[in-house]
Amino acid sequence: MDFFWAFRRWCITFLLKLAFTWRKQSHCTQIVKLISFLIPFNRQWIRVDNEHGTWIAEDIAGDKKEAIADRIEQSDAVIMWVPGGGFRFDLSLLYIRVFIQWIRALEADKNLKCIIFVPKYRTAPKYQFPIAVNDIKTTYEWLINTMHIPTSKLLIGSDDSGAALSLDLIYLHQPKFAGGIFASPYTGLEAGGESWRSNMEMDFFTAAAVDRIEENYIPEEGDQQPFRYLPDQIDLATYLPKHILITVGGNEVLLDEAGYLSSRARRGGIHVTLLQAPEQIHLWSMLPDILVKDINVRQNAVDHLVSFVEQCIRPEKY
Repeated sequence: MDFFWAFRRWCITFLLKLAFTWRKQSHCTQIVKLISFLIPFNRQWIRVDNEHGTWIAEDIAGDKKEAIADRIEQSDAVIMWVPGGGFRFDLSLLYIRVFIQWIRALEADKNLKCIIFVPKYRTAPKYQFPIAVNDIKTTYEWLINTMHIPTSKLLIGSDDSGAALSLDLIYLHQPKFAGGIFASPYTGLEAGGESWRSNMEMDFFTAAAVDRIEENYIPEEGDQQPFRYLPDQIDLATYLPKHILITVGGNEVLLDEAGYLSSRARRGGIHVTLLQAPEQIHLWSMLPDILVKDINVRQNAVDHLVSFVEQCIRPEKY
């Protein structure tokens, strides 16, 4: 069993490294589809909304629009998850298993009903900043104004480059959320920190992956540029939700970026929960069954997520 687990982990991390660094976008998308077959999940948990994105909840596949509205009303928490993928592909299909774990644990441990929504956004060099940010903004407005989700129970979550999208959205348009979750966040900082030097050989996320990200997100010309939240003189905490959870691996190259986001938020008075797993790599908390052998580390991540969501939804208890 140890050999099979290690072999599957090696295969998937190798494929992820290819996806993040391969130049042709269509090939990257096919690689991610291949990985999704290696991480099976119960498809009754997903319902695709062709216009806006995908709903994730138990036995939701056949629900009509009215039933979705009922589920939202009955839910204590709604998480809008902005998936990463280097601005070239969508990793959310790989996360369904962990989303299912979160939803089940929230109900079992905290008696909180949760539904997750993964918005669509456009990727590719022709859809550079701010197009993807505007797509997420449109979805946020749809969730608030059409689906009538109160901001008191709406959280934003993101991973990888989805974190940069979320931060650009938060800084530029100032949407309101009950909390924010950032898993292995890419924030736009230049590579070259200590974690890049010490962890490059252990992580599948590399400097070449950052090159692909910048090619697909940052316009070569024009006044509109991303990552305007990065300068130290900007009070980022003014725009962030009052509670944020950051998960990062001690062996990933983006460790310094997670620490930078955490310190910037804390400096402005944001309540930050930082979960660092010392021996883990990029996206470990989103792909725990694949990347994390220690069941205690996996359970700790779920426990932190569950407690954090309750803290955002039931602040009177904390």
